[in-house]
Amino acid sequence: MQPYFLNFHVKGEIAHTLLLSEPEPRLLVDISATAATGAEAPGFRYPKRVCFTVTDQALIDRFRDTVAPGDVIEATGTFDQSGYVPHKRGHIDTTFELLDFVRTETVGKLEHDGRVFQTDTNARPS
Repeated sequence: MQPYFLNFHVKGEIAHTLLLSEPEPRLLVDISATAATGAEAPGFRYPKRVCFTVTDQALIDRFRDTVAPGDVIEATGTFDQSGYVPHKRGHIDTTFELLDFVRTETVGKLEHDGRVFQTDTNARPS
């Protein structure tokens, strides 16, 4: 039988973080799969990024103690589209829960489950 899963593995630069205390403590982490541009404004420095959520307090503490915007990480986690998370005046229906990460030095090859993925969006996995 085919196993099903909703997991992700991402490698990129930390573009921005935001620690929220309500409705429950969580850390929002924007990760960019492309290196920063020379722009000063955050929205232009990382024009393409994805937001991930960290809810485990121990992982929030480890993240805040070991990495900062501009650092490169590899992260894994899960995602789902159930319920709605309040955000400003609206709601987010798809959440990416970051469950673990490691700091790396460069953005290069991304390997997962024996496959190598290139950072070029037009490239196919090898």
